[in-house]
Amino acid sequence: MNIRSTGSGVRALILAAAALFGAPALAQETVAAYNTYQAVPFVVEKGGLAADVVGYLNGRLKGKYRFQLETVPRKQLNDTIAADPNFKGVVLFLNPMFVDDADRKKYLWTQPILHDSNAVISLATKKIEYSDPASLNGLRFGGVQGNRYAGLEDRFGKDLQREDVTEELSNLKKVSSGRVDVTIMPSSTYRFLLKQLGPQNPLGNTLHVSSKPHAKFDRFLFVSRSNAALARELDAVVADIGTDPAWKAILVKYGIE
Repeated sequence: MNIRSTGSGVRALILAAAALFGAPALAQETVAAYNTYQAVPFVVEKGGLAADVVGYLNGRLKGKYRFQLETVPRKQLNDTIAADPNFKGVVLFLNPMFVDDADRKKYLWTQPILHDSNAVISLATKKIEYSDPASLNGLRFGGVQGNRYAGLEDRFGKDLQREDVTEELSNLKKVSSGRVDVTIMPSSTYRFLLKQLGPQNPLGNTLHVSSKPHAKFDRFLFVSRSNAALARELDAVVADIGTDPAWKAILVKYGIE
């Protein structure tokens, strides 16, 4: 018996069966998709933007990779990628500046997938127009536990008094009631919170958003420099999202500009 020929014949039958029944001939590689944002719209009950982005990527890369969403605290992600520069997985929604990679030499980055900013929110009857960190001096600031605010960290406890809560909606309520003077959160989160509350809720009418944001930034996907094959696949997907109706539907769903 010719064992080599028999083995080749078996492989040929497997490939033919896979083609006939629409199954991939080779198993998909399962890859962790890390999301560090636990607020809306990134996480909404059992779904949210992170889950929908992972579903979108799985649909576009079907047969090559299968992403599995893992929502983790930022510190856990930082520890993961610091401990292993060749980490397996893709990181969602971050910006090179957020992970000390402004020159993009530590990781492989896609083109931007989302545009966002940090909105500066105050009471409509006591409007605050942000110009620079000094423009918040003397105010009570509503923060979120664990969050860092660029340009403000060395002011907390000195020029700026910070009071933390566990999530962003509580800060909007504190601003609305006058318990704090100002808060900062992603514009995507702010818009989605107002959408969730609905037009009949009076909260939105009590708030003012500064015409100048705390910061403007893009959100990207990134992988380790050892994972060039995955980076190329992601680049190809991101190159087409601007004209993809399925991607546009995701943006509309979450009120993202």
